[in-house]
Amino acid sequence: MTPLLGVELWRPHAVAGYSFRLMEELTQRFFETLLRTQFLPPDRMQVYQRGLTERLVRHARAQVPFYRDSGRLDVIFTGDGRIDWQRWDEIQVLTRSEAQANAAALYAETMPPDCGGVGSGHTSGSTGKPLAFRVNGLVAAANDATFERGLTWAGMSERLTVAWLRTPRPGEGQYPLGTLYTMRIRGAVREIHHLAVQTPIEQQGEWLGRLRPDVVMGYPGALALLTHHLPRDLDRHRFHLAVCVGEVTTEETRATIETGFRCPTMDVYSGSEFGVVAVEDRSAGRLFISEETMLVEFRAGMATPGRELAEISVTPFYNYAMPLIRYSTGDLVEVDGQPAPDLRTLRRLIRVAGRQRNTFVLPSGRRWWPMISSTRRIAQYL
Repeated sequence: MTPLLGVELWRPHAVAGYSFRLMEELTQRFFETLLRTQFLPPDRMQVYQRGLTERLVRHARAQVPFYRDSGRLDVIFTGDGRIDWQRWDEIQVLTRSEAQANAAALYAETMPPDCGGVGSGHTSGSTGKPLAFRVNGLVAAANDATFERGLTWAGMSERLTVAWLRTPRPGEGQYPLGTLYTMRIRGAVREIHHLAVQTPIEQQGEWLGRLRPDVVMGYPGALALLTHHLPRDLDRHRFHLAVCVGEVTTEETRATIETGFRCPTMDVYSGSEFGVVAVEDRSAGRLFISEETMLVEFRAGMATPGRELAEISVTPFYNYAMPLIRYSTGDLVEVDGQPAPDLRTLRRLIRVAGRQRNTFVLPSGRRWWPMISSTRRIAQYL
């Protein structure tokens, strides 16, 4: 089953409803499209986005109890059923706490037949409470393709072996072998090896030593810690890229990772429930927004050139199983107001100032990188 690259906690079973071959074909077509649309002039990109937004909004208004019963989207519809885009900003922003409180009502009763099957999951709970979410199969292809575009920006070959340290489903990613998934992209078969990030750090290093991957991927805090436990037989191995997902990548953490793995980093801003928002192009020093897969907005008056931060909200275009319209987790970003560095017209982020996990130092001196599920058990005794 094809994994969902670039999204912290989305699971491989979320592509249910598509055959293996069809999933690969969808991902390849998305990828080829993204290589063209990244150059669209802003006015054409707006038309592109509005077509996708309209289909999602009409679906949500008719098939999702949260929107249908509240009339939350009615404000943008005219008397004859058209959408007045000038009133888009009048739709109330959906906060994460509101989504948590109304998760079941946000699940669609029916979906268009081309969306694929539905998978479910929970966010990591980095804000203190997980969100139960659903995604449909079409989202997987969009996110895999967006991530693949980022790999091409980084100059990565189509022939890669990826080692991903992540939070697994029960029974997956267990030491010593981990879990292997494969996918065909750009005409080559890609191996993606998963290992549970909760695996003892020495065993993580030993696993990498056996695997010797081209790309290593995980939470930046965990990757930085792992650099101190890499086996000596990796000294001559060439890592091509370290991909940071799931939390903020600080400059200090980035420097530790790049020194330890002796390769560049690529930051991916994503969320379990909404997908890939932006992927970094290290050569440009910016994260390029995935304009073709979601509508990204910034709180008015805050996203000005300079060093000011803006609160971000997103409307993913392809998740009909649980539409999140003008959804905000409270993340803050610094928006790039300078002219584009090349012919790509995608908007850019300088940095994401979101949530960050910390490494615990145990009484034994061992460093431990925790997940919210394990820290809750500890908190019960404090």
